[in-house]
Amino acid sequence: MNRLEEALRDALRREEAPGGFTEGVLARLSSPAARPAPWVWLRWALVTTLSLLLLVAVQYNTERRRRAEGERAKAQVLTALRITAEKLEYTREKTTRATSRGPAAGRPVNTI
Repeated sequence: MNRLEEALRDALRREEAPGGFTEGVLARLSSPAARPAPWVWLRWALVTTLSLLLLVAVQYNTERRRRAEGERAKAQVLTALRITAEKLEYTREKTTRATSRGPAAGRPVNTI
């Protein structure tokens, strides 16, 4: 057995409580000074409430930012689709005009 195990065994071995220990603890619990004042509980309730409010506010702000980023991405995609549609329409019109004229005087038609 190593020294650490021996030190732990010595530190954690069972010891008998001194005489009158139980009576002393019970006497302290029944005395008015042993009970916390009502404002202590109120303070803890206030701290807990404020902590929860802060947590909710942070979560709300995170969700709001995430949605704003999603809306920006959506707008970018829609803009890209609009530009692509315009370019495709331009290319379609140019191709249609070039093929409807046919070869002029034996020259080849320039198409895409």
